[in-house]
Amino acid sequence: MKKIIRWLAAVGMSAALLGCGGAFAAESGITVQLDGQALTFTDAAPQVKDQRTFLPFRAVFEAMGAEVKNEGSVITATRDGRTLTMTLNETAATVTQGDKTTPITMDVAPYVDNATWRTYVPVRFAAQAFGCAVGWDQTTSTAVIVDTDRVVDSALEGKSFTYLEKLMEYSKRYSEGIWDMDMTMDGSLTLMGANMPMSVAASGTVADETKLEMDMGMKLDMTQLLALAQQMGGGDELSPEDKAMLDAFKEEGLGIGMRGDLSGGKLYMTMTGKVLEDAGLPAGTWFSMDMNAAMAQSGLGMDWGEYLATMRNVDYVALIKTALSETDVNSAEMGYTGLKDMVETMAETLSDKAFVKEGDAYTTTLDLSEGTNTAKISFTLTMKQDAVVGYAVGMNAAFTDVDTGSAVTMGMTVGVDEKDRMTGKLTMDMAPMMSMEFDITGGYRKGTAAPAAEPPAGVQVIDMMDPEGVNAALGMMPLA
Repeated sequence: MKKIIRWLAAVGMSAALLGCGGAFAAESGITVQLDGQALTFTDAAPQVKDQRTFLPFRAVFEAMGAEVKNEGSVITATRDGRTLTMTLNETAATVTQGDKTTPITMDVAPYVDNATWRTYVPVRFAAQAFGCAVGWDQTTSTAVIVDTDRVVDSALEGKSFTYLEKLMEYSKRYSEGIWDMDMTMDGSLTLMGANMPMSVAASGTVADETKLEMDMGMKLDMTQLLALAQQMGGGDELSPEDKAMLDAFKEEGLGIGMRGDLSGGKLYMTMTGKVLEDAGLPAGTWFSMDMNAAMAQSGLGMDWGEYLATMRNVDYVALIKTALSETDVNSAEMGYTGLKDMVETMAETLSDKAFVKEGDAYTTTLDLSEGTNTAKISFTLTMKQDAVVGYAVGMNAAFTDVDTGSAVTMGMTVGVDEKDRMTGKLTMDMAPMMSMEFDITGGYRKGTAAPAAEPPAGVQVIDMMDPEGVNAALGMMPLA
């Protein structure tokens, strides 16, 4: 009998706790969903403060599989080697992984609720600190959290990706030694029936993926577009100066030169052509960009050297997870399932078993079509002696533009063959507003002369981070 009474008491206590959890959720009107499942809060409800949603610290992080600690005013959560540290009533926080600690500033601070003595943290920041995607379903007042680590790891489980690994190995080919390259893009852009022929030619040299010297020229014929604008607006005839500028853009074009040593974070650019000289830019003027200074201002928490090291040792799975953390999941019904289905489709398409062999070509196609909107991306690898020697990527899409209601078709193909020759084509049609078609040719070849990574001696070099210097060079008045 005592055992039965204890059992009944336990059931009654559980019911009371569940009822209490329902009461807390109802009190605030906010529900929280983690990976498609509603979270239950038994002793503290989600709250809204300063127009932000806050969740009970321990409940949400433990549901995400993190180990939590609360020592005085400092609260920490640790999962998979990453530790988030916050301080009550302060917006400064840190994320530590390995021996690297990154400072982060929140727009609201964690706090202790006086009624429940529970610690509350901002849901969006807390979840994103561990790479989760976060959304808000306004219709159901639901905070939607998707653990992208779990989603991606689950999608990759049991699959092999050796073809992609071979492609990554092939991509290193152009990052070692000296390579000369050239590229041309010829075609036209049409706006409201006005055709504008355009051509771009670029050539240059890259050494060890860091030192570079590039020159690019662009020509554009806007004769028909300006004639259409005058016809529609009834404007005056162009001045002789304006006509001369348009003729220069059509015949001579605009030149852009680039040099740099990315290992040191230095990049230089110059622009040439009668169009710019007539606009007041002195010939031979160069502009410099210190990438270390730019990164420092970006707020990314890393310097240029770290960024280069990261890009050279790319963890593509980690990059995918990071990208997914920014995905829109603002639907309690479809946020989790939509993201999960997308990741599983991509993983299935890019796995080894999805590639179809025909001769030396191995092809797989990712179909992202939905309803009447179609989108397909194809990947073709040319394989010889169990190694990638060339590749091609193709994309075709057809959809209806939500703003104009116009039917839009887009196409793209680009690839490099085993002789380092590059070909491609870009098309877009959004009749009657716009269309374009461009053919791309070019290629790579082993170079012998290292690129000039700095501007010629004696030229004027203006720091792009110096607004007054830039304005002076361009003949612009400084901003008040």
